[in-house]
Amino acid sequence: MKNRIKRRNNHPLKWAAAVLTVLFIFPVTAVVYCADPGEPEAGTYRYDPEGKPDPFKPFIEIVEENKKAQKAQKTEKDKGGVPLPLPPLQRFSTEEFRLTGIVLAGTKRFAMVETPEGKRYILRRNTRIGVNGGRVIKILPDSVVVLEKIKDFEGNINTERIILTLRKNGGNP
Repeated sequence: MKNRIKRRNNHPLKWAAAVLTVLFIFPVTAVVYCADPGEPEAGTYRYDPEGKPDPFKPFIEIVEENKKAQKAQKTEKDKGGVPLPLPPLQRFSTEEFRLTGIVLAGTKRFAMVETPEGKRYILRRNTRIGVNGGRVIKILPDSVVVLEKIKDFEGNINTERIILTLRKNGGNP
């Protein structure tokens, strides 16, 4: 009976070794097809970037129309030397602001000013306002007092008090 049964040798490592030896003995050469750099065929598409927009360039451009707005966008430097945009209250001179309202609530006092652009902002005591680094020092029932430090042409620093008065009935003060 032992003669009739044949055992098959199905060991996977022997098969792998046999395949590898055949590959090393008879290397397979590959055929490489190269594209012809000459004229393309009539049916193929070839991209031509001439006259087309750059896909990596933003399609919305921000354009400053007014040079005064550019001057108003002065920047300060922080500790790292990176320019920071100025807050809206420090982009205009103090005289350009228009005082539109004052609220006296017990010990708290608030004032509302309007910029030349028409935007309104709330002022409290010690709020910075103006291009010269002014600060609100007093809010009175009919006016706001701002203290500015102005540097003259000789380099001397002068302090100046600017009073913004509340206009009655929309007229002149």
